[in-house]
Amino acid sequence: MRIESALYASREGLDAHGKAISVVGDNVANANTVGYKTSRVEFADLFPDGKDGRQSGALPSSGGGSSVARVRQIHETGVLEATGRPLDVGIAGDGFFIVGDGDNQFYTRAGNFQINEDGLLVTADGEPVLGLQGTGTTLGTLNVKSIDTTGAATSLATIYGNLASSAETTTVPTNPQTFTEINSLATFIATASVNDSLGGIHDVSLAFFKTDTNEWTAQAYLDGGEVGGTKGVPVQLGSNATLTFDSSGSISTANAAAAKITATPTYSSGAAAGNFQIDLSKFSQFASTSIVNSFSQDGKSVGNIKSYQFQADGTLLAVLDTGSTAQVGKIQLAQFPNTDALERAGNSLFRAGDGSGTPTVSDPGDEGSGKLEGNSLERSTVDIANQFIDLVLYQRGYQANSQILNAADQLIQGTLQLMR
Repeated sequence: MRIESALYASREGLDAHGKAISVVGDNVANANTVGYKTSRVEFADLFPDGKDGRQSGALPSSGGGSSVARVRQIHETGVLEATGRPLDVGIAGDGFFIVGDGDNQFYTRAGNFQINEDGLLVTADGEPVLGLQGTGTTLGTLNVKSIDTTGAATSLATIYGNLASSAETTTVPTNPQTFTEINSLATFIATASVNDSLGGIHDVSLAFFKTDTNEWTAQAYLDGGEVGGTKGVPVQLGSNATLTFDSSGSISTANAAAAKITATPTYSSGAAAGNFQIDLSKFSQFASTSIVNSFSQDGKSVGNIKSYQFQADGTLLAVLDTGSTAQVGKIQLAQFPNTDALERAGNSLFRAGDGSGTPTVSDPGDEGSGKLEGNSLERSTVDIANQFIDLVLYQRGYQANSQILNAADQLIQGTLQLMR
């Protein structure tokens, strides 16, 4: 062993600790980067003869200093923070979003997505997010422009409610001239909205008349101005429906068909003639007030995209200004057998590396992957306090190595002075 070896060892120590300090700087700089994973420095000792080398048992060789063997990303799940932004989404558990294209894929935990000018769901730096378009099964881009926002005509409208059993009987009108007349005679009035082939909305007035014990008659009316008649004059849709209740307050299966109205209005808006059924067989007759509990219909209005919504299983919905939703597609997640082998690619992206293994691609929540949380983002996993502790340790290590270098230099100078 010679004094000069201390120079080389301290040089390697300075280099290793300098790199470690730069890693701390990288971590601290990314303390607020979405989806960032803390990097950890792993040191290794240097030995001149290597693990297969030979050395004298009487005078073993000294080491050659230290080096940074690896900078490892710690893939722990960060805290999910609510943001209130519809296109922000976090992963509650394992897995990575898949971005890029079929030939050049990357993986990320940063879910601060946006819609580009082509209608594609992309990352903050413009990488397309991959998933299943619509209800498809092939991994590809997600395009919001591909969804159908046009209207569709109603074919079935179903109403759930109750008619008061204590109501008094009344007279069913045969040819009412005003809605006021209908309202004055009806035991109960309800309104249902249906769509025409152009997506237009039409409000149907439903009048219920109690005609006998456990028996009601229902009529459906549209404003005459909507079907080529006189505005304000009611036009009846289809024939009367008869609601016959049993002693338990329900309409039996045998009487269900009579409790339905088939409507075929000829709209004056240019839409195709309507052809839909109004199902009133779900009504009950109990000793409570008359009320409509819920209403459903299979038509839809023309709508514009107002917002977006991520569901836990990865489904991305476009929320329309009509109040309805349309499915854009479904986000997919990738899991790796060995996440330690993933390589950083910048912009919060990772690429598969040697030893990372073949990824498993699945819906969120399947195959052990985490579920999605909309309106949320995963914060960086950097712990500032721990980083400052590491910084102090690396700084002291750097200073100590510089002192070794200085001491070895002085010893060599002293040795040279002996030869004067």
